Parts: sequence; C-alpha cells; structure tokens
Amino acid sequence: MSLVVFPFKEEDPEVLLRNVKVALDHPRVKEVLCVGASEDHCFRAVSAAIPDLSREYGKPVNVIVQERIGELRPGKGDGMNTALKYFLERTDHERVHFYDADIVSFSEEWITKAEEAADEGYQVVRHYFPRSSTDAMITWFITRTGFALLWPKSVLPWIEQPIGGELLLTREAAGVLFSDHRVRRQSDWGIDTLYTFSMAAHGLSIAEIYIGVGKLHKLYGALTDLKTMLIECFAAVQSLKGEAVAEGTVHHVEYPGPVKQEVKEKIGYDIEGTLWLLRENWTDRQAELLGLFPGKVREGLLASRDYPRFAFMDDGLWAEVYGILLEHFEPGDPDWRELLFKLWITRVLQYTTTVALRGYDYAMYYLHRMVADYVHRSLTSG
Repeated sequence: MSLVVFPFKEEDPEVLLRNVKVALDHPRVKEVLCVGASEDHCFRAVSAAIPDLSREYGKPVNVIVQERIGELRPGKGDGMNTALKYFLERTDHERVHFYDADIVSFSEEWITKAEEAADEGYQVVRHYFPRSSTDAMITWFITRTGFALLWPKSVLPWIEQPIGGELLLTREAAGVLFSDHRVRRQSDWGIDTLYTFSMAAHGLSIAEIYIGVGKLHKLYGALTDLKTMLIECFAAVQSLKGEAVAEGTVHHVEYPGPVKQEVKEKIGYDIEGTLWLLRENWTDRQAELLGLFPGKVREGLLASRDYPRFAFMDDGLWAEVYGILLEHFEPGDPDWRELLFKLWITRVLQYTTTVALRGYDYAMYYLHRMVADYVHRSLTSG
C-alpha cells in the first residue's frame, strides 16, 4: 500500500482538495499527506475539510507544516524531505508518491501507471508528459545541459523531466535518498535536481511513465516568475560538479504518445514582457564580470542595456557560458544571480525565436539533439 504526498504553498484549496479525493479513491492508496510551507489560507481550508474526507473514504488524511531540515532557503525541499521523514519514521507503507498540488489534470491514471511500473520491480518511477516547446526552459538549458556536460556517461542526461515533482519511490529508494546528506541540505527549489541526482548516483532503477493528458497547471508570465527557481536549480547542479555518478543504471522510458494541438500551440511564457528584462537591474560590477565570458557574450549583453540582444546565444556558445558559470558563479552574490538570469534569458529568447517558431516537432527534435551533442562534446573534450 502507498502514501500519496502533496507538498503545497499558497495553492487554490479547491484544486488541492480535488486531488486529495482522487488519491483517496484509489485502491492502492492507504493514506494521504499534505505538507504545507506554512499555516496559510490554503492550509487552513484543507485542514478544515480533512475530518469529513477521512470519514467519507475511511482512510487517514493528514495536514502538517514542513519541518526545517535543510541548510539553504526554506522551501520545497524542506516540504519534500519532511514527507520522506514522515513516510520512513511514521508509516509502514511500501511506497510513497509525490504530486504537485496545483495540477488540474490529475487523475487516477497517474497513480495506477506508477504503481504498475513499481510492480515490475523499479525502485523509482518518474512521470513525464508533453510540454510546450517554450515551457521547461530551466529543465533544458540548466538541468539537462548540466547533466550532459558533467556526467555524460550516466543516465542523468537522458531523464526526460529531471526537475519534475511527480514520482514514486519504494521504501528502499526513499531510505537511500533521505540518508544522502546532499539531499537533506537542499531545502529550496533545487530539491528535484538533488532527488534525480541521488537516484542516479546510488544506481537506483528508474522507470519513466508517460502521462499523455499533460500537467496542466498555472502558467508563467515574464521569466521573472522563474528567477528564484532558475538560480537555485543551477546552484544545485554546480554544488554537485565534483561528485561521482554510477554508470549502467537501469532506466526504462515509456514511449510517448501523440501530443495535443493545444500543447503544441501553447506559449510557455510572456515573450514581450521578458525582452525588456535584459535592460534592467544592471550594475558596474555585472559589466565587469562579463569580462570572464567570450567577446560575443560580453558585447551582446552590454548592448542589451540599450536594446535587447539575444541572437548570439546559440547552443554552442551556451555550452561555453555554462562551463564558465560552473567555475565562477556565486549563489549568494546578487550580481552573479542577476547575471545568470540575464544570460539564461538570452538563451531562452534565442531558442524561442530561431527554433521554437519553426514548429513543435522540430523544436523537440532540436532540444533532444542538443542534449546528445552536449554529451558528445563532454566525452570528446575529456
């Protein structure tokens, strides 16, 4: 039997409660746990509804506030690790599922397919789903790029959605992750990166299941909405750059199905609102730090102080930039944080205007080919 966990923060309580009911209705689910970042309006609304839900479904439902477990900014990592601790210390369930609280397309299928893959013997089951060609820009240009450049012989570059929050862990896998000090310290948005890394580092067998309906959730505006997540995800990869990863990890990916036209046509962010971010928040020190980068990058970004420039940041140049960031980026330095944000924006805008506009299928091919090229680049450069 399984525990289903929904970490949440300031979510729509109606969406979260609907998802709790879907989980409770599943025959494999023994208990549901909601882990709140604080006692906000959503926490209070869900807490008030819990007694009736428990009586109606005859299963325990608990709502708790996340503990302070990690060493970085208190955030999603503390929530997920609090749930792991709860699962390991306070239950005897065989498996634990994690699902983001804001998914409006959540259904019984998500749980069923994960359970079936675990029945086949996989220790970790990860959900993946179709994404807009301009969505998942942190996944492609930060996490998968970093995994390909740093660990090209491992399974890491080939995991479809390495910072997705939807997964199943067996009790053994949960114990492995929670005993990894690198996982426990990661209290912020970098937790999904650390979970994925730890799974591979410890050689846990991984299945990826395809959810064709997609993960419909609230949309982003300008890329400022993702700034903190971007910085914390990059810092997580950077913190691991000297670590070893097991080779030969068992990894199975379910073949994807057709992608709905609405996903293919969706724009993942506000392009116009993002363009002008390249002109904002400049300091003299940021201009000085650009001296570490290739001339094209330095000249292009400095020119962006007057008018947005981004056409120069192709995949080859981004790999060079990424390597420099790995060596010099300082997570606690506000100028480095702002410069990383601007560099990433130029990459996203260049990709959007030269690749994504050519159509969904071409863009998906390009992104997967990019990762493969980075793997080859890393292997052949030594």
